[in-house]
Amino acid sequence: MAIDLTGKRVLVTGASSGIGARVAVHAARAGAVVGLCARRADRLRETLDECREHSPGSQMWVIDLGDIDLLPTLAKAVTDEMGVLDVLVNNAGAPRRKRMGVVGLDAIDETLRVNFTQAVRLTQLFLPGMIERGSGQVVNVSSMGTRTAAFGVGIYAAAKAALNLATEAFHLETAGTGVSVQLFIPGTTHTEFSMPKEGNDPAMVLPPSQSMAATDVATALWAFVGDGTFEGFASEKLARISAAKLADANAFLADTVRTITAG
Repeated sequence: MAIDLTGKRVLVTGASSGIGARVAVHAARAGAVVGLCARRADRLRETLDECREHSPGSQMWVIDLGDIDLLPTLAKAVTDEMGVLDVLVNNAGAPRRKRMGVVGLDAIDETLRVNFTQAVRLTQLFLPGMIERGSGQVVNVSSMGTRTAAFGVGIYAAAKAALNLATEAFHLETAGTGVSVQLFIPGTTHTEFSMPKEGNDPAMVLPPSQSMAATDVATALWAFVGDGTFEGFASEKLARISAAKLADANAFLADTVRTITAG
């Protein structure tokens, strides 16, 4: 059963646009008090204004989540203002489209911090309060890049794959505490995340018909949160693709190699 968000205190990272913004607004419409985090103050303010139309007590914190040293201060500020969270959605991330043979060390470090380390650290910081109370949900948002083929996005997919296993560890380590740590996997979503970005190789931009709308992904996320399972996908199609690779990774990747070499 999906979580009842009425009166819940929810923090969504990466909430200035895309999936994070829609996840936050969905929660506000469902009756939650929502906290928002992201780097871009102007875009974050737009999301906050939309949340406050439904949940006037919603708040925002402008922060570069890749600066790991800032996270304890953020966690204290959020707890002081909102109380112990009911739901933490670690959605923040950034694409990195570079082939593994050429991606630089600075880019590797940044990609890991933004897509893996900050989510793990925030989970560490907010979990104790949830465990002490005996209830709460943490949802870490990953990527289908960890379940298909990491062609051209290897370091990004590797960072998200690390998040997958860290989430699994949190899920097992919180068993019996009343707290649930879950993994949610979206696919290609029609947002600026999938658009070309300076410093990245050219993106393969799919038409809207071949990607999901951020609103639909947010709806799928909230339908999954609190249902007691470990892993959820934004659609049944994504779940089937993931299962196909898990069933026979050699055959799956051989088909991918044939596609690549055929141009």
